[in-house]
Amino acid sequence: MRDDSRSKRPGRPKRARARVGNPLQDVYLTKPDDAVGLGRDAAGLHRGKMTLKNSRRGGLAERAYDHLKQMLVTGTVTDQQWFPIDEIAAELDTSRQPVMDALRRLSIEGFVEIVPQVGCRPRRPEINEIRDFFQLFAEGEAIIAELAAERADPNVVLTLRLISAQIGALSQQPDEVSGRSDLYRSLNRQLHAEMRRAAHSPALAEIVESLGDRSDFYIACFKDKVFAPNLKIAHTEHEEIIEAIAAGNGRKARSAMKKHITATEQRLKESFR
Repeated sequence: MRDDSRSKRPGRPKRARARVGNPLQDVYLTKPDDAVGLGRDAAGLHRGKMTLKNSRRGGLAERAYDHLKQMLVTGTVTDQQWFPIDEIAAELDTSRQPVMDALRRLSIEGFVEIVPQVGCRPRRPEINEIRDFFQLFAEGEAIIAELAAERADPNVVLTLRLISAQIGALSQQPDEVSGRSDLYRSLNRQLHAEMRRAAHSPALAEIVESLGDRSDFYIACFKDKVFAPNLKIAHTEHEEIIEAIAAGNGRKARSAMKKHITATEQRLKESFR
């Protein structure tokens, strides 16, 4: 593998380089149990200090993996751009090898395409792949919602309401507000993480959390078309799920969550048209 600072094959279309830096730090994240979130963003909404869910495992390759995964799920790099490997290595204060190892891992997981003698770029998902994935994801999140309705304590329900209120406020902001889609993704990820915590099923929560990474990756491919026109609808769907959890109605929570995830799939499918 090599980055785009090197020569390309004749006739191969030129692709842009991904911007290197710190992509939005609170998207591919796990929310601390004792914080709902404070701090201001450009839209005047609150966000909390978060921690990378994999950073605790340490190691250069793991750090590189986390950094690249953030670039993917935030849409910092697209399938029209090559990963600038040397710049990423410099950003992480490491050699090229951990970055290359992380890219190979992401390739095996289906996030990255490796083009021999040219470089690496995010892989463009196929429509059938997205459809099949969201069928699985909807079932996983639906089980989480059902368990949360049966097991959630009042403090967690309050946290869900507070995060949802932030999403509701964001949905009232004009479309031109900078970072609107990225902020929604962050809040949405916090909300779903709280629901998994409320389910009190660590093994299941870990599985569904990993599916959430792939969901964010698919959404990042079409974020402008998926998020911006649908924030109010998504907020209404979240409120329905939270009310079912608060009422202890597992069947309704499961149904509402499945409808919410299926609606996200439909929005992604429409973006292919």
